[in-house]
This record gives sequence, structure tokens and C-alpha cells, in this order.
Amino acid sequence: MDFSTKSKSYLFGLFRAETKTPTPSVKGSDSSIIMQLTNEFSDRTRAEIKKWRDGMDSADNPEDPRWNVLQDLYANLLTDGHLTAVMNLRKAATLSNRFIIKDANTGKELPELTALLKAKWFYQLLEHIIDSVFFRYSIIELVDPVTMTWRLIPRRNCSPQKGMVYFEVSGTKGVQYTDPAFSRNVVEIQSLSSFGLLNNVVPQLIWKRNAQQTWADFSERFGIPLISAETTKTDKPSLDKIEAQMRSLGQAAQAILPEGTKITIHDQVQKGDPHKVFSEQIALTNDEVSKAFLGGTMVVDSGSSRSQSEVHERTLNDIIAESDRRMAEFAVNGQLIPLLRTYGFKFTDTSVFEFDRTEAMSMKDHWSIVNDALVYYELDEEWVSSTFNLAIKGKKSSAPGTAPSGGGKPVAQGKPPLFGNFQ
Repeated sequence: MDFSTKSKSYLFGLFRAETKTPTPSVKGSDSSIIMQLTNEFSDRTRAEIKKWRDGMDSADNPEDPRWNVLQDLYANLLTDGHLTAVMNLRKAATLSNRFIIKDANTGKELPELTALLKAKWFYQLLEHIIDSVFFRYSIIELVDPVTMTWRLIPRRNCSPQKGMVYFEVSGTKGVQYTDPAFSRNVVEIQSLSSFGLLNNVVPQLIWKRNAQQTWADFSERFGIPLISAETTKTDKPSLDKIEAQMRSLGQAAQAILPEGTKITIHDQVQKGDPHKVFSEQIALTNDEVSKAFLGGTMVVDSGSSRSQSEVHERTLNDIIAESDRRMAEFAVNGQLIPLLRTYGFKFTDTSVFEFDRTEAMSMKDHWSIVNDALVYYELDEEWVSSTFNLAIKGKKSSAPGTAPSGGGKPVAQGKPPLFGNFQ
């Protein structure tokens, strides 16, 4: 493969001259966008509804769309364990599928090209492609064509509506990544959603976080019951002694108090059923997130029956994940494969990437079909041996009208075949 072609960027030179700071070089791409971005502080403060609305207004600004507020909010909410679980499960429903490169004319797999994509960098690229469903867009840059090193350009610096990457999120200087000097190394994926799927569950996640914080405050205040003391003593030494004993009562659970002192324990932890108030709100939020990402709640949560869980799982695998697989195929065939051809990879115009949609079947069912086919056809011994792990030494002689293996049903001579070509 020829990796001699390297792009030089006039914009990159301007950026270095403007900043007056040394910029580290990246092997194979002196004009890498990822190396031009200024490291900035990302806001990790408590998420608020107002910040969410401001973020949408900023991202949807027709004159100067900026996504840093909304993308920072998304990153902040990704600390939610349930959200992380459903996102990873949805991505796994696509990434766990076998894929091939085939010839569009013959429909046959091209094993050598398929093997080229069975690499860590390609699976990471697929993950970024699927993430565009959640975050609205993913812009990935090839920074080293020798090692096939890709980097996700920080979404907070991107403006997909204008095809821009800003060096600073509030600045005006940046790179037009759609420019030919950069586009040859860039894969851009945008979803049809206005703000990404994460935007649909932001309010629920904010309310869930607030409920958890409030529950934590409640536990801190009322987890240990309030203890009060009533006494007839008025002198300072007695009052100081009572106070000291009361302070230790919560830990030592014993105290020696002056005569006439009455202790009352105020158990507030069960007042108003706080478990129902907080726990049900959190559970409701988790259900909403599961429905938005997985199409149901019983794939990751407990359900009322196994059959219902299986229905929800099929919804994810056969409908939702199929949509993600189709989007990934469009991105790989439309952008990645043409890019790889420019760097000498032996993909042709008829090389097509697709996920294997062959219906899975048990070994028993597969053998049943093969055994029936043996009645009419002679199959490749090597294929049968490797597929079913059989130590085949040779063909067994058989009388006309019987299966070579002896396991099939006798058939009348001249009867037309019932199956297609299984070779």
C-alpha cells in the first residue's frame, strides 16, 4: 500500500503562527485537526434544566450554532449507570454481529478484504458511528494512515451545520473540515435527529439526579434519628454534662444523665414513605431511558415473564439494531471505503461492506438440512467435516435411492430435488 501522500494545510500554518505555541506533530498527518484544538475546561457542574434549554438554543442558532453547552451536558449525564448500560447494550447489538466485504456483482465474500477490517481501529470506528445516534454527530479523523490511528474530534468544538471545527468553543477561528485539505482524512456521520437521542432523556436524567441527591440529603439528616433531652436542671455544669452525653449517645448508644432528664428519640425516617417518593421516581426515569434506547424495559430490568423479555430483546435485535447496522453500512460504503482506496487499500468500486444477516440456527437444525440434502447432492467433504467437526475418511457406498450416509429417507429414482444448491 502506498502511504506517501500527505496533506499540508495552509490553515494549520496560520493557526501555528497565530497561537505562537509549539504544536506537536502527528506521524502521517501534519495538518491533523485533532492537534489544533486548544485544551479547554469542560463544565462538569450540576446539570440544570435551564442549561439544557440554553444548550438547545445555542446549538440551533441559525447564524452561529455552537454545541459545547449541550455536549458538555451530555458528557455530564453519562455518569448515570443505567444510561451507560442501555447505550452499551444497544451498541453491542450491532458490534457483536459478523460483517463481511463482498463483491456487489457476484455476491461472494472477499475474505482478504474482510480480514483487513477485523481490526481494533475498525471496531472503534464503528462505535463512533453508532454514537452519532446518541450525540447527533460524530466527526472522526484519520491522523496516521500507517497505523490506521483514528481520533474522534471533540464534539463540543464542532459545528456540523457549518462543517467547522473551532479551536476554542467560544472563538471564531477554526478549520473547515469539509475543505479538500482535510476532508480526505475525515469521516462525518450525522443523524436525522435534531439534537441526538440523548436529548430526549435529558429532563428525566436531571430529575433522577436531583431525586438521588435529595434522597442522600434525607438519609444524612434522618438516617440517624433525632434525639432530644428534657431536664429540670438549670445549672451550667449539669447542662454541659447532658450536652456531652447527648453528643456521644448517637455513637455509644449509652449515657449517664442527671436525675429528672427525659430522652426522646424522634424517628423521622419513615415519615411520608421516602422510599416510595424517591425510589419510584428513579425507577420511572430508568424505564423512560430504557424505552427510548432499547424499545422496552425488560431487556435490562426485571420483567413479569420470560416471554415478554424475549419480545423486548427481539425488538432491540431485529428492529432497532437493524437501523443502526444500516446506518453503519451507509457510512462505511459511502465514506470509509473510498477513503481507504486513496491510501492504497485494495478495495474496488464493487467492494461492499455489510453485516451478516444469515438467520442463526442450532447445529442440530443445520445438520438436519444437510442430511436431507445428501439424498440428492454430493456435498464437499471438507466443508461438512469442518462445519460439524466430523473426522470423515471417505465416502460410504450406498444403494440407489438411499442417502450416502445411510441416515436419509429412500427416494424414488428421477424425483426432482426439493432443495437448492447447498454447496
